[in-house]
Amino acid sequence: MNISMEALPGMVDVTQVTAQARLQDIEFICKIAKAYGCAATMVNPCYLTYTIKNTIGYDEIAKGAAICFPLGCDLTSVKVYSAKQSEIMGAQEIDMMMNVGAFLSGNMKYVRQDIEAVCDSVKVPVKVVLETSLLTDAEIGIAAEQVAKTKASYIKTNTGFYSKPTTPEIIRIIKNAVGDDIKIKASGGIRTIEDMMKMAELGVDRFGISGIYALDIFRQIDKELGREAPEI
Repeated sequence: MNISMEALPGMVDVTQVTAQARLQDIEFICKIAKAYGCAATMVNPCYLTYTIKNTIGYDEIAKGAAICFPLGCDLTSVKVYSAKQSEIMGAQEIDMMMNVGAFLSGNMKYVRQDIEAVCDSVKVPVKVVLETSLLTDAEIGIAAEQVAKTKASYIKTNTGFYSKPTTPEIIRIIKNAVGDDIKIKASGGIRTIEDMMKMAELGVDRFGISGIYALDIFRQIDKELGREAPEI
């Protein structure tokens, strides 16, 4: 996939999903998303209405909610309730965690049913986080195959809550496992234009990058393109 550097911000879900996030942090990512035409904002459900209010008039920016984040160990019924309520509140995309413990235990049926229940409960796209930071290369491929068997719209690499970042090689493993059967969202530790370009070439459709790091990359893009950086 040939992607221009200028197109990268439009592929980014700019995120703020930490436990210590304050209202001013949510406002910050909304400003970034509006200034750079990002694909979406992604927050914990309690801040969803705030992102909606702060992006009025920017219908092209999807409003996302990360449910049961970052562990994904909740009961399936809790995940379903959170997804449904987020959609009712205005979420246009849902990011959810795969149950990593169930996967590592070999309970693939539970893993798929957990995801399917969430997908069936909403009409908006669902992105499923593998948490590649906790998996071996072989396990990443298997997990990707399991998610691709569900109605999920995207495989998402990881939450960024662990030290192992997403790399182009991880994207290559996922792509080899699922081909074009499902879209890929790369997230967690992505810090450079170069990595984003490599991942886009490998088939990544979206990126998840937290506010301050997204802004740093976007400023680098401004500099490379010789354009004035918008005020944030």
